[in-house]
Amino acid sequence: MPTVSILIPAYKAEFLGRAILSALNQTFEDTEILVGDDTPQGVLREIVERFDDPRVRYFHHGFQKGTRNSRALWDKASGQYVKWLFDDDMLMPESVETLVNALRVNPGVALAFHARVIIDENDAIIATPPSLLPSGQAALIDRASLVENMIGRINNFIGEPSNVMLVRDRVDISRAFDYRTWVLDFLGDVALYLNCAAEAPLLAVGGYLSAFRQHSSQASAAAGANYSAGLYEWELMVRGEAAAGNLRGATLEGAQRALRGLYGRWAPALPEIARLLANLGELTELAPHQLYTSERFVADLAHARAAVAERVGARNKRAQAAGAVASAPAATAATAEPAQQQPFCVVCEQSVSGWLPHPEAGRLDRSFMQQVESVGSTLEHYQCPNCGCNDRDRHLWLYLAFSRVLEDAPQKRILHIAPEARIEPRIRALAPLEYVVGDLHPRVHHHRQLNVERLDFPDGYFDVVICNHVLEHVANPDRAMAELTRCLASNGHLIAQTPFSPVLRNTFELNKPVSGPFATHYFGQSDHVRLFGADIVDRFRAAGLSGDLYSHTEVLAEVDPKTFGCNGREPFFLFSKGRAPEFAG
Repeated sequence: MPTVSILIPAYKAEFLGRAILSALNQTFEDTEILVGDDTPQGVLREIVERFDDPRVRYFHHGFQKGTRNSRALWDKASGQYVKWLFDDDMLMPESVETLVNALRVNPGVALAFHARVIIDENDAIIATPPSLLPSGQAALIDRASLVENMIGRINNFIGEPSNVMLVRDRVDISRAFDYRTWVLDFLGDVALYLNCAAEAPLLAVGGYLSAFRQHSSQASAAAGANYSAGLYEWELMVRGEAAAGNLRGATLEGAQRALRGLYGRWAPALPEIARLLANLGELTELAPHQLYTSERFVADLAHARAAVAERVGARNKRAQAAGAVASAPAATAATAEPAQQQPFCVVCEQSVSGWLPHPEAGRLDRSFMQQVESVGSTLEHYQCPNCGCNDRDRHLWLYLAFSRVLEDAPQKRILHIAPEARIEPRIRALAPLEYVVGDLHPRVHHHRQLNVERLDFPDGYFDVVICNHVLEHVANPDRAMAELTRCLASNGHLIAQTPFSPVLRNTFELNKPVSGPFATHYFGQSDHVRLFGADIVDRFRAAGLSGDLYSHTEVLAEVDPKTFGCNGREPFFLFSKGRAPEFAG
């Protein structure tokens, strides 16, 4: 019998070979490596069988459910210790040896773990999270400490199962990934750590000895089919631990604040989260014993789980359809159309049959704008037939949601210049500390008259300024940028979308007024006075801001522009009066 069973529950082919190789290259060699293929057609067999090593064994499961795949591999394991390794992660050569030695020195624990680095598709390290301990040190963690620092702070500091090793005889695998009576869809690893800590202490070991890979096709990526489960399952555990008397007082209030920020970030893009966000007050209003069984929470949770189940089902059907096409004769595969998601408007939160074109689409002479590769609206997929929002509105709302700019809105002052009619009420619903809206020529009674070249606000007053599709209209954009910067608080953010051409070296404008037809042909719209060029970022930075034009893929990962009706070429104009924003891609 081997000492260690390395279990690789696999679904994706892209990085599986690297994961297996990292398991084979361990300094501790008394292992078996079990790979569970969860694809319906067993397409990973060929990858696994390339490794001519008796330690590697292949099993086809086809559950399309990660926890079922993991449990099936556990049942086949024979080692004293079990080491997880996900199909896109990697182990450093000393990972297994370090954890085995730690468990042997501390025979009373159920689980040991080490830290990990974050890598990209090319194995390059892109982040190094803070380590709990220096390399070579170890410390015990009991369940009370785990609840306070993991559940109370909404922070999985242990990380993914690829970082852990378990004592097989001390784990009940039949319920290891469940929380109480709930079968979880996303946070099974957090439940595993809580369940193990209920039996024996956990052991933290210093050192970065595994690598978690970030890439657009991973199940945990933003906008993945089950991503919202990774939000509301935190609340489920917070309520459960509070009801059991394990979270109280300031710690429970901290968990509430953390959930409010988390929900506030994702509610615009995940409609089911908005219902849960509206009910978070219960955490400090109800008696603790009522939190876990609150009728409103149970109903909201059921609604959210149903939404996730529907998306996961649709995803699996698409995967099956893709598999069928891949296995069909070449002629059939060549003519088959890829499965398309139902178009969805994130502003009104409704599915649509399709997007309406711009009224002028097909009638305007766009030849110059095409030659300079102008980036702006997508005229063919312009308007939502339900709420009337345009493609720029939808893209902006997605960018705001996924960039976390509006996180903790109740603690922020927000200035919104020329506010988008469909976006303004969504921001108001987040209850900002102060929300000032206005335009040069206000047409709504509660809007203020604002001139971006002469703003009547104190220095450093606003945490967020949204000034979209304004700078192409003003006489002096550099003066406007300076004013916007002046009004921003330290580390505040400016969002300033505008049409531009990435191939124009310099901004194109005249030193005299132009006619409407001229402006339409060369600037894109009759009331535009310029078309910004590639120098636009330098102009923001000259005003004292850091930041950049962040591409759709940098911010929105696997969000399909066609599904959400936006222009995938339009970047996010995000600038900060402080450290430049960062995105993992």
